[in-house]
Amino acid sequence: MRENLIFLEFKARDRGSEETMRKICIFGVNHKYQLENPIHRVFRQHLCELIKDHRVDTILEEGTGLAPKACVEVLANTLGVQWRNVDPSREQRELIGDAASSSPYDTFQDLNFHECREWVWAVRASAAVIDSGLLVCGICHVFSLAGKLCWLGFEVETHVYGPRRDDDLY
Repeated sequence: MRENLIFLEFKARDRGSEETMRKICIFGVNHKYQLENPIHRVFRQHLCELIKDHRVDTILEEGTGLAPKACVEVLANTLGVQWRNVDPSREQRELIGDAASSSPYDTFQDLNFHECREWVWAVRASAAVIDSGLLVCGICHVFSLAGKLCWLGFEVETHVYGPRRDDDLY
């Protein structure tokens, strides 16, 4: 079933040559920043800087479970940039299956579940990004997702935005 979820959605473009290589910037964050409303001032500043510097045409987000019109989507709308939630819906996640839901350990993470989710994100990103994208996701996904996107032919840049000493969120 996992494979069906990925391949039914596979609309990825050709991997392309270096001359036409699409770019994607992965912005790994603590999910608390995605939940802030209004958007955290410094978080917004970093997003705007990356969007401008990378000439982003599409903002993608690990967004299942976020409120409708959460802060990153609102920012995208304000800037006139296309926004997409690339995360599988709750129903799609059930098709994937998450062994962590039946584990006696609250710290257990199902690697297969997260691998499948990241492939869905990568394929959806490939279908959505025209020239340059920004993908906002949890910090723990940055490097494994970067490898998947490189495999699909993207030039990838990674950023991690964690709590800062001057951050009033913590």
